[in-house]
Amino acid sequence: MKKKSKIKNLSEPKVLPSQWQKSKLKRGFTLIEMILYIAIVSIFLTGLVYFTWDLIYGRLKSYIQQEVNQNIRFASARIIYEIRNAKSVNSPTSGSSETLSLTMSDVNRNPTIIDVANGRLRIGYGSSGTCPTSNPCYLTSNKVSLSELSFSNLTKDGSKNIKFTLTVSSFGDREELNKSETFESAVELRPD
Repeated sequence: MKKKSKIKNLSEPKVLPSQWQKSKLKRGFTLIEMILYIAIVSIFLTGLVYFTWDLIYGRLKSYIQQEVNQNIRFASARIIYEIRNAKSVNSPTSGSSETLSLTMSDVNRNPTIIDVANGRLRIGYGSSGTCPTSNPCYLTSNKVSLSELSFSNLTKDGSKNIKFTLTVSSFGDREELNKSETFESAVELRPD
């Protein structure tokens, strides 16, 4: 009977770690490694797409807010300027109205009418010039809508005052792209 030897057979070649790594590189990636790499890249690309969409919609939202704010600032400043430089108020004589008619010191600008048409604020001066009352000029852009305009005559005891409320809105197809701003002020006509 032969005894089995506990000594390893020296004729079998030993695989060194560096040789094993080289042979593994020659084989390529395993299926699990490939799935793992694809999952990591997919997660990264998904995050990148969401980040890009947030940037695009953030820029669009900022543009809409700027558009509304610029329109309401310009329109309110122009209304205040016209009221302060008016000689008297033709309408509204009492109560409130969507139209303001003013008598100006300059005869060529009589009457000066501020009103709303097709969701846009407009102004007309007299019967000739660049913006006559028959063909008034728009004060707000076509990218926003004037949803509220009211003038109230607050004249009392010799003080001629006009209060006005102005609401400018922008409506988009997404809720976060909707923007609305309201401006309210009372302005006194400068005494003669």
